[in-house]
Amino acid sequence: MIVSWNWLKDYVLLDMDAAEVERRLSMAGLNHESTIRVAEDLAIDLEVTSNRPDCLGHIGVARELAVLWDRELKIPDPALPTGGLAIGDLAKVSIECPELCSRYTARVIQGVKIGPSPQWLADRLRTLGIAVINNVVDVTNYVMMECGQPLHAFDLALLRGPEIIVRRAQPD
Repeated sequence: MIVSWNWLKDYVLLDMDAAEVERRLSMAGLNHESTIRVAEDLAIDLEVTSNRPDCLGHIGVARELAVLWDRELKIPDPALPTGGLAIGDLAKVSIECPELCSRYTARVIQGVKIGPSPQWLADRLRTLGIAVINNVVDVTNYVMMECGQPLHAFDLALLRGPEIIVRRAQPD
C-alpha cells in the first residue's frame, strides 16, 4: 500500500520526521518497504498484511498514526446532498452471487461532465503511481485510496437497462 505523506496530513498532524513515522508504523505491524520523493510529496510504501484490511486506505493508516502519537484524527464528512427522484426510480442493483458479494450499493449523480481532474487530485494519484485519466475515473481511484473501498462509475445511459447486476463472470 503506497500512501502519500501530504494526503495523510489531511487527517492527522504529522509534525515529526518521516523516518520516525516509518519506524513506528513498522513496529505497529505495517512494514516499511520504501519511501521515495515524488514532486513535493513522499510516497511511503507499506506492507499491509491480510489481518489489517483497515489500513488499505489513507484514513486507516492515518488512524494508526493518530493512535501511535495520541493525535486527533480528522475524517471528512461523507454526507452528500440528496434531492430529486429516489434511487430506486433511476437505477436498480441485483446481486446474483451473494456468497461473493453480500452488499453493493448505488447512487446516481446527474449532470456530470467528463473533463480533467483538478491538479491537487491528479498530484495525489501520481504520488501513488496511479495514472490520471479524467475526473470521473480519478475520483473513483481517489475514494478507493482514501478509504480502501473500491468504487465503480457507470454511465447510466450506456447500461443495458437501468440495472447493475452483480454476478460471476460469463463468457463474452
